[in-house]
Amino acid sequence: MKYIGFKKEIATSRYLNAFNNFEEKEIKIELRHDEITGVSCRILPYRVRPAHKPDLDFYLEKSPESLCPFCSPLFEKTTPKFTADIIAEGKFQRDSAQLFPNAFPYDANNCVAILSSRHFIPLEELTPQTIKPGFDVCRDYFHRIAEMNLGYKFCSINWNYMPPAGGGLIHPHLQTIIGHKPTDFMQRLLSSAQSYAAAENGESLWHNLIALEKDAKERFIASTGAITWLTSFAPKGMAGEIDFIFHEKTSFFDLTEANFTELLSGLAKVFSYLYANNFISFNMALYAPMINNRYFWVQGKIVPRFEVNPLGTSDLNYFEKLHNEIICPTVPEELCRELQLYFKE
Repeated sequence: MKYIGFKKEIATSRYLNAFNNFEEKEIKIELRHDEITGVSCRILPYRVRPAHKPDLDFYLEKSPESLCPFCSPLFEKTTPKFTADIIAEGKFQRDSAQLFPNAFPYDANNCVAILSSRHFIPLEELTPQTIKPGFDVCRDYFHRIAEMNLGYKFCSINWNYMPPAGGGLIHPHLQTIIGHKPTDFMQRLLSSAQSYAAAENGESLWHNLIALEKDAKERFIASTGAITWLTSFAPKGMAGEIDFIFHEKTSFFDLTEANFTELLSGLAKVFSYLYANNFISFNMALYAPMINNRYFWVQGKIVPRFEVNPLGTSDLNYFEKLHNEIICPTVPEELCRELQLYFKE
């Protein structure tokens, strides 16, 4: 198998344990680096996950429906509209899902898509049927922008679900970004694939990565048809990371209706796992070129998010923010085995 670039070494911490008569204790810490993503992380030998499901009423009280700009009657008064050259109606709509410009944009083409008029959709109700209109309206927008032939090359669909993941509003919503250049992380993936092809006589990094993970049987969750589901060797989150890769789909517009049906079904399985394990929040991103790029296969990531009790501390700290390394008490190989059960159902 061709070289992929997963590196691992072991560090040993020793101390006198106050909880065991000050006997000497050793703790093994795995230092991992993924050359594809550039992510370095430290896999710790203890598991951190929410012991109890957080109180959702706390968040609902902080973000009542009556003050939500995505709910009526405020929606039409407070949400921006597109200029008429993009869409005459001002917003894109599929069923009760609507997409409109972000009033506080991260980029020149940053939009918000509410999944429906429902103010709050709990994690266990994020079924394929529930989330489909939101993804459909994003697709409509991407197709319209491509139709306008403005030369954009990269796009993404992103999701901060609930406040622990950075969601500023309870009302579930996606965000889209379209640009001439990829975001920094997407550029890293693209550069890694280009360098790999140059070093390996034009072979596909993504094809070989999937083959490696399938053979290793450590982080390969499932293949659901056109999509391979993996846990990341070096996760970007404390609770691990779930990756999905579309086979040989080199543009967003290669994705068919069946591909999206498969994606939403897989996402719902992941959400079921999160709900069963007391998570209430996650980040998700789907990365894609808007024109075919043979080096890049459309793919995405899901990172469970949580607050650390009893103080409600963030799951991010100085290691992530200031040292560019992830502290991860979740062993990716264990996470994979747990998720496999949900994909077998």
